[in-house]
Amino acid sequence: MLIHKSISFLRRTALLLFIVPFIGLIGSLLVHNYLVSYEYKYDFIIPLKINSTGSTYELVCTKENNMCSNFNKMSKLDECNKFSLKKSYFSRDGLIKFSKEDIKKLKNKKKPYMLKFTMSDELNRFCILNSKTYYLYKMFPSFFEYIASNKPNYSLGTSNIVNPIIYGETSISNIVKRYPVKFVFKPLMFLSVFLMIVYWFFYNKVLNNIFQVKRTNMFLIFGILSAIFLFLHVYFLGQKYEAEIFNKIRRSYIVFFILFEILAQAYLLKIIWKKRNDLKDYFHQRILISKLFFVVFVAVSSFIILTILIFKNLSAKVDYILEWNYFLILLFYYVLSFLIWKKSSFRDPSST
Repeated sequence: MLIHKSISFLRRTALLLFIVPFIGLIGSLLVHNYLVSYEYKYDFIIPLKINSTGSTYELVCTKENNMCSNFNKMSKLDECNKFSLKKSYFSRDGLIKFSKEDIKKLKNKKKPYMLKFTMSDELNRFCILNSKTYYLYKMFPSFFEYIASNKPNYSLGTSNIVNPIIYGETSISNIVKRYPVKFVFKPLMFLSVFLMIVYWFFYNKVLNNIFQVKRTNMFLIFGILSAIFLFLHVYFLGQKYEAEIFNKIRRSYIVFFILFEILAQAYLLKIIWKKRNDLKDYFHQRILISKLFFVVFVAVSSFIILTILIFKNLSAKVDYILEWNYFLILLFYYVLSFLIWKKSSFRDPSST
């Protein structure tokens, strides 16, 4: 493979190393928030004579109809009523209004009472007809039906929409390790591991071709080690062991991933900076300096954060804010790696 093709491939890999884990992290958060806010459900079909505000339906609940528990459920989400139905309870003759507590007693004793449904003028928030995404439902009904059918089985990290990047309501692992969000996060992170190995391998190959040497640089070793520990962290994410020592080992994977990632970046930058005059035809010098400052910033920030965490217990919210923002900031290293190459270094000379 010619050097310009190797550099072009390396650039695309660097860009993917920003895009894929970014989608894995932010996409998982968006999926979690969407599932938390998903309220559409299969309700009971109430046979109102007129489907309009103020219309009513009355039924006497007896042993024969199993105390009004035999209503059929909707088979599709868009069979719902656009307006909310209000329930009220009366004596069998409809003259005396009962409270819910009275109804519980009557149900227990299997005594008849009247159940009355009245359509209000309040929109039903559980009805997909009132959703801004109803047009998507009409195009992909199976997707929405699947979520409605399976949501009771979901194990989401929070019960409300969260923005931990700013407010620190929860940790990354609490969001991404749970079903079904983990099926978004884990595959994308495993792909990121593969891209990391390819990235460091090709960087080593490109520099060897430029300097016409055959060498296994330290950044390649540290880069592959960081990918291995990221793989282990993602693979064991969400698993718990009875022996605490195994849980500590599992938690250490992310620390080693960060450590080896920073070392790989630092060693690569050291080589590039020492040979910057020989590489001036390949690299934008301003972006090279930006990359230098970025790696120094990440290394110093990591040291400061770890020192603070060792000697001071921060609140959970501060911990979570630091965690989310730290990993997002790490990804910008690969944006700089994409931008650093001059066009002349990755374009085929024969095509100009």
